[in-house]
Amino acid sequence: MIRAPFRRVRAVALALIAIALAPVAAQQLPLIGEAHAASRSIASLADIRRLAAEAYVWGLGPEFTWRFAKYNTTISAPINALTYGVNPAAWNNSATNAGDSSVIYINGFMDFSSGTELVLTVPPSRGQYYVVNYLDNYINTIGSIGTRTTPSDIAQSYLLVGPNSRFAHQKVATIGGRKFPVMASDTNLNWMLIRILTSTLADSSAPNSTQSVYNNVSKKFALNTLAQFRANGYQPVFPTDYTNSPPTEQEIAEAEPYKDTPTGAVDFLEQLGQSLVKSPVPNLTTALGGTPLRRLPSYVVPQYGAKAIYVPPSFGQARTLRRFAKIGLTANGYRVPAGWGQAELAALQQGYEDGQAGLDDVIASQSAGAGTNYWTILNDMIGTYPNSLTGYLVRSTIVLNGGSANIPLDAVYPSMTSNDGTNLLDGNQNYAITFTEAQLGAPLPAVGIYPPQVTDTEGKIRGFWSVTVYQPDASEVAAPFLPQSAVLNTAYSTADMEVLAVDSTAETITVTAPNWGKLVASTPILFAGSAAASCGLTAGTAYYVAADPVQGSGPGGVATYTFPLSTQWQQELSTDKVPIQYSGVAKEPVALSCNSGTDLNWGMLKPVSQLGSSELEDRKLVKNGDGSLTIFIGPTPPSDPGLLPNWIPTPSTTYYDGIYGAGSNVSTTLQVILRSYFPTPGNQPPSILPYAAGNLPESYIPPAIVPVAPPCGSQPAGAGSNVVAFVC
Repeated sequence: MIRAPFRRVRAVALALIAIALAPVAAQQLPLIGEAHAASRSIASLADIRRLAAEAYVWGLGPEFTWRFAKYNTTISAPINALTYGVNPAAWNNSATNAGDSSVIYINGFMDFSSGTELVLTVPPSRGQYYVVNYLDNYINTIGSIGTRTTPSDIAQSYLLVGPNSRFAHQKVATIGGRKFPVMASDTNLNWMLIRILTSTLADSSAPNSTQSVYNNVSKKFALNTLAQFRANGYQPVFPTDYTNSPPTEQEIAEAEPYKDTPTGAVDFLEQLGQSLVKSPVPNLTTALGGTPLRRLPSYVVPQYGAKAIYVPPSFGQARTLRRFAKIGLTANGYRVPAGWGQAELAALQQGYEDGQAGLDDVIASQSAGAGTNYWTILNDMIGTYPNSLTGYLVRSTIVLNGGSANIPLDAVYPSMTSNDGTNLLDGNQNYAITFTEAQLGAPLPAVGIYPPQVTDTEGKIRGFWSVTVYQPDASEVAAPFLPQSAVLNTAYSTADMEVLAVDSTAETITVTAPNWGKLVASTPILFAGSAAASCGLTAGTAYYVAADPVQGSGPGGVATYTFPLSTQWQQELSTDKVPIQYSGVAKEPVALSCNSGTDLNWGMLKPVSQLGSSELEDRKLVKNGDGSLTIFIGPTPPSDPGLLPNWIPTPSTTYYDGIYGAGSNVSTTLQVILRSYFPTPGNQPPSILPYAAGNLPESYIPPAIVPVAPPCGSQPAGAGSNVVAFVC
């Protein structure tokens, strides 16, 4: 997904050429007092600086994939295995970059460099939306398996192979008398990100709830080696344990060097070099190269702009790579050139920083206009990228702003950081976004209607759309982050499970496993029942699991979980003073005043960071009398208590001061993303995709986000407050 606030990439590319990649004047180079520096060619130092900037823009994609794989396979599932998400993306879990709160994730990295061949088994997809986004080392989408491309009523098994496999040039492989559709990659290292639609705010008993989808859909995905699959009678081998234990302190320490983009140019280039050694730039004939597009399997994605034949998405970069030999980067890795001294290393570092600053500045300088209601809409040249300066620019922008992206046919992500082109969206301000019913015969582009989506014969959306609130952060590659303030809306949460015991001496409670989500340190929960007040608790208020629960055994061998509580969770702050997702420590411990769990009920709190089609289909969102739908975004809830389900809470200064102290100056800047998965095709307007026949970049414009006055007498909610509707 992407949060970059620009509308047309070609103009940005030209700006970047002028700002970041232009030759640098000699007097700008920071020569560091070497005795022989004056005898060196000033032009060569300028070349080093320029090439370092270019290498950053070109190499951020493959460096990110290699580094992100190292990080993830250290703290979670190893290479060639899947990490099964339990909770939807939230502020307090390690969901993938720019996590989507409307889905459950399955994540994994595949390495074919040793000749391994894998079998991916997927569940039926016709009645359950999911998309398997399969990316190569250069973050090009090379495969898309799921509801849009491979709708099925039965499980399917795909053979995943690398560029050097004996099956790489086949569309179907026959093994042991059985046929397997082949998904061949053009690189050795690959990333698989599976998104499975679930009604993340639904009650646990609902068939489309997180727990139901996790049990009945997520657990039907399997990744095995071909040898395992054959040894099991050509049947998938499913995990015996789908849960992911929290990483150990040793694993966290081992992963730390790969958590973020290196600050040093040499470190970056060394990681990039290792990526290139692992996954060389592919040839034209790699995998299905040369296959006519009309004969290409539906799930295989060609290179951007391919017209007649399949071209591996990452083919065509060799010439660019050869340019960087002067600074030591080749297909064989990275080595500081012989004879370099401090002057050359300083030029390399300065050029690296030029590339970073130039890319950041150009992205920040671009803005969407009134013609799109200030939404940035990228519906072309995304998910797979041309191997040109423009393509590399967009590819690196994706890395900075979410890591990876689906192709537009699968998903489009209109994004907004300013609703008027001047002022940034702010968590201290209340906003509203209203979707209206489509009008037959209305002129194009259609503005403000419900997002146009592909539907089935009964009119049900086959994918989904959602509005999600984030906090952007230019200093963190894993940003944007979902804000903790999402816990302030408890309209979708129920405390319906009995607390087994309360120990006021140890200040802990004991419960059984929740029927929604997973208990870890920082998990938000809430309480209900007559015993809440007598235990020193406030019913309906967010509390936090203050430490990783201690597992035990109750009557009948039922697993129990014992943990202390806190009224606050204080996340770490980034350089830009934005709370970092999946971080922090418990604050303000709760002193419990009872020693019994009788009549004290508890439940998982479902943070409301997104609202959309799932909640609409569940009839949880409240429509207006004319059929339109208004979603409220802000620090205070709508004045009508009946509209609380339509509220996405935002972090205000008051909220953050309650956690970090008065005058903490924590950022309250917001970013809103309107996701549209499985959008209506562009040739069937209105659509968020380009409408070529009508010469429109898109024939649908999302509604404006407008400021609204706060409810009468209301104040922004503080951390730990019991939020209620305010009535004039």
